[in-house]
Amino acid sequence: MKRSLVWSLTTLFLLSIFSLRSEADVTLPSIFGDNMVFQQQTDAALWGKARPGATVRITTSWNKKSYSAAADKNGSWKTKVITPGAGGPYTVTITEGKTINLRNVMIGEVWICSGQSNMEMPMKGYRNQPVIGSNDYIVSSDNNNIRLFTVTRAASVTPLDDFAGSWKTCEPANVSEFSATAYLFGLQLYKSLNVPIGLINTSWGGTRIEPWISESGLKKFEW
Repeated sequence: MKRSLVWSLTTLFLLSIFSLRSEADVTLPSIFGDNMVFQQQTDAALWGKARPGATVRITTSWNKKSYSAAADKNGSWKTKVITPGAGGPYTVTITEGKTINLRNVMIGEVWICSGQSNMEMPMKGYRNQPVIGSNDYIVSSDNNNIRLFTVTRAASVTPLDDFAGSWKTCEPANVSEFSATAYLFGLQLYKSLNVPIGLINTSWGGTRIEPWISESGLKKFEW
């Protein structure tokens, strides 16, 4: 009985240590991840969560420069990193409690693609609603310089710090599921500029414009 109690207390203690350690580790929202694209020639924002008061350190491989950001009382931190002209792939390293490496990162042009069903419709189309000619584009879509991110649908009455989704490389399996309008726009943009292209699809068919605007933004209008 005594041995069982000691074992239980020891296990509980170790679990509490691991839990506290996990909460203290630096984390990033899903928009920052492997295969992502940063906007070129700008001060690109980078943010996340960490232990309140902690100093988060960021290193970018394109210029070997290090940056630091202090987490506020809520654990939120934010900084900006200087990006060069288009290029890649690069690595971004974020450290505090643990190390996160963002790999296969490109620098180029980043576009947010939003709208209703005309933006949401994927390259593969829907049942009995094909995208004419899309198969030729899909099978020839391998391109390391185009990256795709689809924001998973989520509704909230308050602003969210994060959302589900991840950056995908440009290949047939991923392109077939991606917005047709966004992909064909991005492909044309790549052919014209010859720089890496990042496409963020955040469309939702049938939605009105009002839910996409913040409360403070809506108050600026007379109804």
